[in-house]
Amino acid sequence: MNENNLASCGVEMKKRSIILIGGLALVVMAVSIPVLIISSTVNIFAHSTSLYEYGFAKYHIGAATGINSAQLDSVAQHMVDFFSDKLPSPQVTVQVKGIDRQLYSPKELVHLDDVRDIISVFKILQTAAILAFLLAGASIFATLGVRWLLSGIRVGAIVAVCLMGILVVWALIDFDSLFYSFHIVSFSNDLWLLDPTKDYLIMLFTESFFYDAAIMVIATVLAEAVILGLVTLMIEKTMLTMSR
Repeated sequence: MNENNLASCGVEMKKRSIILIGGLALVVMAVSIPVLIISSTVNIFAHSTSLYEYGFAKYHIGAATGINSAQLDSVAQHMVDFFSDKLPSPQVTVQVKGIDRQLYSPKELVHLDDVRDIISVFKILQTAAILAFLLAGASIFATLGVRWLLSGIRVGAIVAVCLMGILVVWALIDFDSLFYSFHIVSFSNDLWLLDPTKDYLIMLFTESFFYDAAIMVIATVLAEAVILGLVTLMIEKTMLTMSR
């Protein structure tokens, strides 16, 4: 084999390597985008006192539990601080019908520890997705160019839309089964099975509240993904126009 053939083989192998690296980076991009959008949105809502206060007001939790609005605001803040690792426990003392009592039972506190562990997983996923996005984006840009980078982001946004589309249909048709499936997959125990006649956690956060929260999260992820996809299209069209 002469030098020209060797050089030609070397160039061909280099091209294939570039395409392979770029292709793998596109796959990583398509996965990291929905993970990033979903985990970030879940973290925002999980740490929102406004969401909890909205649920308390909409479902008249004060009247149902005998806990006044100021104390409910404190309950919401304690929950957010607990999920943010600012407090070791979400436990709070409230006054119910003139009697001071600790709000949560030991069983409820263990369950809330489990919930915080799940939220921590979403935080880890968010960080991992950011790193994956940056690495994949740099690889795609270096190997395939900016237009492929925009396409990779758009594919990731489409994946997010598809996932949320499935969830929203499921939630609208049979939220009970979605709610049950989530708990079976997420928890290794049955501490989430609470008694609405005596466990304040389920009195405060009813299934209707979780339905609203789920719809809010799904709608927000859908909006973010659609906007992201449209932005990449606009940038790509602008680039095409400028190149003419």
